[in-house]
Amino acid sequence: MRILISGATGFVGRVLCRHLAAQGDEVWAFSRRPAQAKASLEGVSRVFAWNAATEEPGAEAFDGVDAVVHLAGESVVGRWTTAKREKIRASRVDSTQLLVAALAKLEKPPATLISASAIGYYGEKGEAEVTEESGPDNDFLGQVAVAWEAAALRVELRGVRVVCLRLGIILGQGGGALEAMLLPFKLGVGGPLGSGQQWWSWVALDDVIGLIDFALRTPAAEGPLNVTAPQPERQKDFAKALGKALHRPAFMPAPAFALKLALGGFSTELLSSKKVLPKKAERLGYRFRFSDLADCLEHVIGS
Repeated sequence: MRILISGATGFVGRVLCRHLAAQGDEVWAFSRRPAQAKASLEGVSRVFAWNAATEEPGAEAFDGVDAVVHLAGESVVGRWTTAKREKIRASRVDSTQLLVAALAKLEKPPATLISASAIGYYGEKGEAEVTEESGPDNDFLGQVAVAWEAAALRVELRGVRVVCLRLGIILGQGGGALEAMLLPFKLGVGGPLGSGQQWWSWVALDDVIGLIDFALRTPAAEGPLNVTAPQPERQKDFAKALGKALHRPAFMPAPAFALKLALGGFSTELLSSKKVLPKKAERLGYRFRFSDLADCLEHVIGS
């Protein structure tokens, strides 16, 4: 396949490019800095300039492309100032609208669009088990995710198969949520966040790549797809497993009020409970490499 990727220089994108190229796919990418991206990305044969904040990508980037994987987006980590919230929204919703507008103008658009989304779509769900059929929350990230997915799904009118990846907490080397968690544990002050009773829906980076690959090659995959491991964990058990993997204590709790004070709106993502299950992926036949958190952490931290 010839596959075009946005967000190719990001945490997931870099590994995805390498994985697809190793399988024999032809990998193209978008970047605001094409020359730098081309030099740094393993397995990418062409890089096209695209400022996803301001313009539609050029039609030449889609020549003979079988599928587009749209991963671009501002990190949600950090204090949610007004400016940060706008970057989060615009980098997801506006960039997807611009991409879809370009796809809709093509005489023959790619057959498939795989577009990132997030389990922030669901918001606080307490003890309820959450599947792709569950409804969205009306909080900030819920509203962003609804608009994000709606923008991607518009290109279905052109006969394009669209998959929206509702990504959980990604565990892998070199970035993502785990990178931010490691320092306090290494310093011996790691532990539960808030009550620790909230459900965390994690997923190994290996399975994020695996599910994207699976979605690219599985015509029955369409619409929302939960990209989470089959066994979510309570946050206190997640903290305990991480401490064990690092051979560090995990008893120092971070009170909810302190997280809210330090992180503002982002604290809701750490303190809310989402027991998200990958029902569609399992029904379609995807086999997870990592279903057990301890095994995943041992693989990531030990490799």
